[in-house]
Amino acid sequence: DGPGSLRAGCRKKEPLWIVFELSGSIELSSHLSVSSYKTIDGRGQRVKLTGKGLRLKECEHVIICNLEFEGGRGHDVDAIQIKPHSKHVWIDRCSLKDYADGLIDITRESTDITISR
Repeated sequence: DGPGSLRAGCRKKEPLWIVFELSGSIELSSHLSVSSYKTIDGRGQRVKLTGKGLRLKECEHVIICNLEFEGGRGHDVDAIQIKPHSKHVWIDRCSLKDYADGLIDITRESTDITISR
């Protein structure tokens, strides 16, 4: 959660391309809120997010690629939540499995969402 962490990068207000130096698992004990103009890029590493997932709310221009999501439990726990009024989101080459509520949840007035393999 400190400086240089995935959570800190996702919170920053300025545009940011987030990459990973090491492979590994990241246990999310709470939803990870992603702000606008972020690329979360797992290429070149094997990065698995477990527990809670990503939450995009009222944000735009977000790319999430080459990540694994596995094993979230509980009410309203999805691998990726795209909440109201989000737009221009691209989810590419991600592996998602075993979430109790759902894998990807796109809600109310979110537009221009692409999910590709």
